[in-house]
Amino acid sequence: MGADGKITTKYRIGDEVPFHFLWYLILASYFVSLVGAYTTVELLHRRKTGNGWLSWLQLGGCSVSFGLVAIWCMHFVGNRAIVLGDGKNEIQLYYNPGFTALSVFLPIIFLFFGFAVAERFTRTKRSLYLALTVTGLAAGLAITGMHYIGNFGTTNYYLYNNKSHIVGAAAIAVVACWFSFTLFFHQKEHWINTGWRRVLIACLLAGAVSGMHWTATVGTKYELRGYHRGSGADRNNNLIVATAMCLLACAVCFALAFLIQRRRRQLADRAQHVVLASATFDPDGRLLVTQEGLMPSQKITKQYNQRSFNDEFNVAHPAFQWLFRVTRNWQGVADLVPAMKTHLRFSGGSKMPTRPDSTESRSTWEEANGEDEYSAIFREHFCVAASDLADHLDTSVQDLGVLYEEILMTGTLMTELRTKRTKTGNSKDILTAQVATKPADIEAGLVIPSLFGRGQLLFVVRKVDKAEASRLMNVGYRFAHADQVSDLLARSMQIKRADLVSTVEKLRTYCQRDPCVPPAGTYLACFALRPAVKASSGNWDILVPRANPGRLPMVRLSSEQLESWQSQFISRLDGFSLTQCIQYLSTKASEGSSDEGGFAKELRNKVVELVDEVPEVFFRQAIFSARPVRTDYIVPGDDVPSQVTVMAFCIIPDVHSASVRGDKLIYTPFSFFKCQQRAYTGCPDHSVLARRNHREFSSLLARQREMVSAGPLSHRGSFSAPVSVRVIRMWPFSKNTSPRDTIVQPDSSSEKELVQSHSRAEENNTSHAFGGIMVSQDITVNANTKSDSQLELRDLGIRSEAGVAATEQPTFADELFKITTSKWQRP
Repeated sequence: MGADGKITTKYRIGDEVPFHFLWYLILASYFVSLVGAYTTVELLHRRKTGNGWLSWLQLGGCSVSFGLVAIWCMHFVGNRAIVLGDGKNEIQLYYNPGFTALSVFLPIIFLFFGFAVAERFTRTKRSLYLALTVTGLAAGLAITGMHYIGNFGTTNYYLYNNKSHIVGAAAIAVVACWFSFTLFFHQKEHWINTGWRRVLIACLLAGAVSGMHWTATVGTKYELRGYHRGSGADRNNNLIVATAMCLLACAVCFALAFLIQRRRRQLADRAQHVVLASATFDPDGRLLVTQEGLMPSQKITKQYNQRSFNDEFNVAHPAFQWLFRVTRNWQGVADLVPAMKTHLRFSGGSKMPTRPDSTESRSTWEEANGEDEYSAIFREHFCVAASDLADHLDTSVQDLGVLYEEILMTGTLMTELRTKRTKTGNSKDILTAQVATKPADIEAGLVIPSLFGRGQLLFVVRKVDKAEASRLMNVGYRFAHADQVSDLLARSMQIKRADLVSTVEKLRTYCQRDPCVPPAGTYLACFALRPAVKASSGNWDILVPRANPGRLPMVRLSSEQLESWQSQFISRLDGFSLTQCIQYLSTKASEGSSDEGGFAKELRNKVVELVDEVPEVFFRQAIFSARPVRTDYIVPGDDVPSQVTVMAFCIIPDVHSASVRGDKLIYTPFSFFKCQQRAYTGCPDHSVLARRNHREFSSLLARQREMVSAGPLSHRGSFSAPVSVRVIRMWPFSKNTSPRDTIVQPDSSSEKELVQSHSRAEENNTSHAFGGIMVSQDITVNANTKSDSQLELRDLGIRSEAGVAATEQPTFADELFKITTSKWQRP
C-alpha cells in the first residue's frame, strides 16, 4: 500500500504522465515489421494471379502477413518500448481485448482490398498506376487506422493526439506505401524483382510502418485516468502474441527459402531431361510465362535412351518426325490420349530409366519389336505430356500449337561437362559435350549424345489473339518480352543467355512463317543433296532456305502452268549445267523479239534470280532437269487443289566443297524435309497417319493386355522352354516389372494362326481402349496396290487394316531425289 500511496501522490488521476523509450525495443519493433514486410513481398512475388480460389487465398495470406505481423505486431512491440513515469507497473499502458481484436482485422481488410485492386486492374499502364494509388492509400490508412484504434483500447489513460502529427503520420504511411508498392509492381511488371530489390522494398515498407508509428507516438499525450490493479505481467500479453506471430513469419520465410532452393534443384534436374514447353506469343510478340518468369512446360521423360551413339534424338529421328506430324493434326491422336495414360499407368511406363536394358542377348524378333514398342512408349509419353500441358493452360490439346522444327539442348552449362563449340560444313554451331576426364575424339568426329546428362527441350508454338491472351492472364499466366525474362529462362535451362534470346526470336518468327506450300504455279528450284555429315542425320542432307526450311530455294516462273510450246522449249535445256543454261538462254534472248526470244529472256532472268538465292560456287555445276514434277496441294477452304510444278537444277556436290558460306541457306536432313511435305494444313497424309496410329496403339494395348492375362506355358520342340517377355523388360519404364511368359505359336501354319487370332479378336472386341479400326471418309481406290488391303497377324495381338489407299504417296521431294541420283550416278 505504501507503494500505491507513493504512486497516487506522484501521479494523480487527470495528470499528464511523461514518457520515454527503450531503444532496444524500438529496434526490435522495426525488425518485427521488417519480417512481416519481407514475408509479404515474397508472397506477393510468388503468388499466382487469376480468378481462382487459390489466387484469393494467397492474396489473403499477403494481407495477413502485412496487416498482422508488419503492422499489428510492430505496434504492440513498439508500444512496449514506451515507459510512462518512473516505470511502475500501475501506470503503464494496458489494453482492452475488444479494441485489440478489432485492430487486428481492420488492417487485414484494408490491405486485402488494396492488393486486390493492384492485381486486378493492370491491363494498361494508366490503370496500373491508378490502381497502385488506391493500394498505397489503402495500405497507409490501414497502418494509421490500426495505430489509433489500438491506442483507443488503452484502459488506464486518455490519449490526446496532436492534429498535425496525425496528418504527418498518415502522410508518411500513405506516401511510403504508395512508393514501395509502386516500385514493387513496376519491377514485377518488368521482371527485375531480384532478391536484393525485394529486401529493399521490405525495408521501405517497414520504415513506413515504423515512421508512422513513432511520428504519431511523439504527438500523443497520456492523461492518467486510473491505476492498474493487477499483475504487471498483463502488459506482456500482446508482446507475447506479437513475438509468436513474428516467429511464425520467420518460419514462413524459412519455408519459402526451402521451397525456392527445392525449386532451383528441380529446374536444374529438369534441364537434364526431355521436356515439352509451350511457346505462346500474343499479338504484340510477348512470350507467355508463369509467375516465375518461366515457360509453361511438362517433362516427357528423363531422357531418350539411345541404342547406340548414332541413335541420337534429333530432327532426323523417326520419333521426332512422328511428333512433328502429329502436332499438325492433333485431331488424329487426341482421342487416344486417355487410353495412352491408362496404358502407361498399366505398364509402369511413367518411370523411364536412364538407359535401356542390354544385359541379356536377344533374338532378332525381340530386338525389332522392342525398338518399335520403345518408340511407341516414348511417343505416348509425349502425347500425355502435351495433354497435361494443355490442362495447365486450361485449353484443349488441339489448340496447344505445333512442334517447333529444332530441338534445344539444355543443361549445357553443367560443371561436370565441358562444352565445346565447333563449326560444321553448314555453318551451324553444334554443341558437343565431352566428359571432363576424357579428351575429345576429334579425328573420329565423335558427338556424345544426351546419354551423359544433357537435356533436350521441345517447343509447341502458337500465336494467340487478344481474347485468348486475356484468358490466359486470367488463369494465372503473364506475357513478357524476351529481354525481360531471358536471364530467368537461361538460368532455368542452364544455357547461355545469347542462345536463349536467339531461340525465342526464332520461335516468334516461326509463328509468322509462311506455310511450306507455295502458291500455285511453275517454279525453278535448286535441289542440292550432300551425304550427311552426322550418321544420326540419316543418309542425306538437303539445301534449304534458312528462313523457311520446309521449302526448296526456288523462284516462281509463272503463276500458271506452262503452255506446250514453252514446255518444249524448256526441254531443250535438259541435262545442261546452270552455266550452260544461262549462256544458251542469253543467245536465244538476243536472236529476236519472237515469243520464244521473249520467253528465253524471262527464263534467263529467273535463272539468274535463282543464282542470287543460291550464291554458292558449287551450284554453277548443277544439272537442269526439264522433267516437270507436279504436286496437288489441298488447301483448306479451296474447292480446287492448288497445282504446283517444279523443275529443278540438281546437284550432289563433293562433300568437301558443299559447305555453305552465306547465311541465307542451311542444310537439313532430307528425311525431315520430306516429313515437312506431309505436315502442311490439309495434307491428305494426315488421315493416313491417323489411321496408322489407331491401328498401332490398339495393337500395342491388345498385345500388352494379353501378355498380362497369359500365364507361363511350355511348348515342345524348339520352343520347349518358356519365353520371357523381354519386350516389357526392354521398356525402360518399369523398374519392378517381373518377366512374364508369352505365348509362342509352335506351328507356323497361316490357317492355324488365323483361327487363333480370330478367337483372340472375339475376346478383345469390346475391351480395346483404342478402338481397333478407324473409318475415314476420304477413301481412294488403288487396284494395283496389294499391300493396302491386308490382315497382319502378330503374336500376342491383333492388327488389322481395313480399307484401301492407306499408304502415303511419294512427295515431289522423292521424285526429285530419283531424278538427282540418276543424273549424278557414277558409272
